[in-house]
Amino acid sequence: MSTITIPRKIIVKAIVTEGFKTGFKAQLESLRKEMADNVDKIKTEESRLLLNVGGGFSQNELTSARSKLAHDRQQQEAGMKEIDEKLKEMETLKEGSIYPYTQLDSFVDIQEGDNLFEKLSPGDITIRDGIVISIKE
Repeated sequence: MSTITIPRKIIVKAIVTEGFKTGFKAQLESLRKEMADNVDKIKTEESRLLLNVGGGFSQNELTSARSKLAHDRQQQEAGMKEIDEKLKEMETLKEGSIYPYTQLDSFVDIQEGDNLFEKLSPGDITIRDGIVISIKE
């Protein structure tokens, strides 16, 4: 019988505890700092490009480079805004509630006779302070 392995999503949900909130907040703040550092680097590159207007680049190359830097900066700034929203959300979470923490990629084997929709439905893992409490396929 033929078998094929295909990707599917696994949803990781966290039971909110003070430890979860503290750890997740630290992760978010670290990621936000990294993004802010990236924005600063991009701004520096944008300034260098402006100063190097006559430095051997064609107008098309300058326009393309500026456009790419602007796009990269906007992506980082959007990520920072999203993190700020999550940090605000963390303040309102109640102990014991369920928070959709992350999504992971997984693989599932499918063979003839399987129900494709059941096999592709997202799996579900629930954790409390990093410890797996339940797994639902």
